Amino acid sequence: MASKFKSRSTESELMDMPIEDKAELFLNLKELEFINKLTGGPALGFLAIKKILAPEKNEIHIVDIGFGAGDMLNYILKHADELPCPVRLTGIDIMPEAREYALIAHPELFSKVKFETCDYRDWFEKGNKADLIIASLFCHHLKNGELIDFFKHIRMNASKGAIINDLARSPIAYYGIKIPTWLFSKSRFTKNDAPLSVLRGFKRNELEGFLHQAGILNHTVEWKWAFRYLISISNNG
Repeated sequence: MASKFKSRSTESELMDMPIEDKAELFLNLKELEFINKLTGGPALGFLAIKKILAPEKNEIHIVDIGFGAGDMLNYILKHADELPCPVRLTGIDIMPEAREYALIAHPELFSKVKFETCDYRDWFEKGNKADLIIASLFCHHLKNGELIDFFKHIRMNASKGAIINDLARSPIAYYGIKIPTWLFSKSRFTKNDAPLSVLRGFKRNELEGFLHQAGILNHTVEWKWAFRYLISISNNG
């Protein structure tokens, strides 16, 4: 069994393949949003955002890369008055279905968030910048080299840094999501991708290595409840 968790899986999730049935993807996003809320993902990310931002009058541009169901953007919007400064929100996702689902599930985002359907790299190549980049359960979709490249983009394009929330790879995390989703999920995407996501997740030393290779030295990697790693990157000095 140990070999199954020794290194990251390179198997692609169904979500990362061409989508043939939009309704099936929407059910998957709905279930993932429920699981994320149940395990405290948005609250965890928001608390980290509060810690990294300092009080100031200027508007801070927060960019959510790989926003998926839009639940993190929605959480920030609902709790924006708890932040020490005003914020402007942008959501980037390569899947056009993500924007469509997010606006159906959270219609209040329509007038409050600027959505971009593109590869995040293309967005930055156009000269766009962020103050703070956030990524919740996005990084495990990337191959190792792609993740290092993502961290480099954070170093070069986010003036304040980044908050990243992603999965820890372990047998307990794997079976802890595989069994409940197999029993209760109605989505074949969720049944396949939820445990596979854990196998595509990380060990702490792997994340530290990727960050170092990207030239990011000012960071913390913390293990959090529900088998998550919270990465805080500071580009201030």
